[in-house]
Amino acid sequence: MTMKKRYALTALVAAAALALSGCSDPGTSAGSTSGSGQKTLGIVALVATDALNAAVINGATEAAEAAGWAVTVTDTQGSPDKANAAMTAFSTTQKVDAILVSAFASTAIGAGLQSAIAANIPVVSWGGELVDGIVATTSAQKVGEDSVNAMLEDFGNKGDVLALTYHTGVLCLYRGIAFDDAMKDEPDISITANEVAIPGQVEDGTAFTSAWLASHPKDGTPYAVWGAWDEPGMGAIAALKQAGRDDVKVYSINGAPNALQAVKDGTMTQIIWQDGYTEGQELFQAVLDSEAAGDSWEPKTIDVPGVLVDSSTIDQFLKDHPDALT
Repeated sequence: MTMKKRYALTALVAAAALALSGCSDPGTSAGSTSGSGQKTLGIVALVATDALNAAVINGATEAAEAAGWAVTVTDTQGSPDKANAAMTAFSTTQKVDAILVSAFASTAIGAGLQSAIAANIPVVSWGGELVDGIVATTSAQKVGEDSVNAMLEDFGNKGDVLALTYHTGVLCLYRGIAFDDAMKDEPDISITANEVAIPGQVEDGTAFTSAWLASHPKDGTPYAVWGAWDEPGMGAIAALKQAGRDDVKVYSINGAPNALQAVKDGTMTQIIWQDGYTEGQELFQAVLDSEAAGDSWEPKTIDVPGVLVDSSTIDQFLKDHPDALT
């Protein structure tokens, strides 16, 4: 499907509230359990096994445990319904002391937020919008802008690009908006956009890329695949290997270990690495700060910049971040 128009934000957010049903049970959790009198942080994860989601969870968990809190995690597998159910359970039956919700649009978790507000439980959001009940969030669009701008600088202003998008998760929603905003000013780049699903994001990346390659033969045209995050991009790399194609550049965001290894191996062209661990720590610190400030607290957006990683920077990046490949 060829597209050139920008998605309307309101329509995308509405879709985010309605799309997908996951496979996990929001009543189940993993992690620490609260002891008598111990405070608990409840984490509602979009996909807990995704490397960047896991980094955010790890950062928040380590910061919380260092402060003497327990942590419990619910993996929603991309389902807004499960996210709302998890937040409601955290607010009512489990009675946690704060909630961190990752990568859902704030409009998609209205029922969960209302439960938290009624229970006077502060909520911090990884990538969601600041609305009533959320005391802090992280910037969702800047990393998308960084990715698309860096891609255009490397790829140029002519050619064909396959965009692998996902508009239910709020981080990828805003990354997609950033992509569309940039590409509307690039008339000589032809865009094919495919929406991947969760679960199945890697497989969809492979299938969509294989189909796209069939109609884009190796003929000297500049080609690229842009993934809203690493896993569809890794699926694209698998399709390129299967087809024996070395003429297609691949760009992605997040910086999971396998994607960074792909940069090192030369199969991934470029990544904007997002420091999820620091974002998780900053979000939990905002919980503590908002509690200390009380009514004087002003909701805020936390901006942790991304890092460009490509063949020219990967070695120094790995020296600076020695645990990035683990």
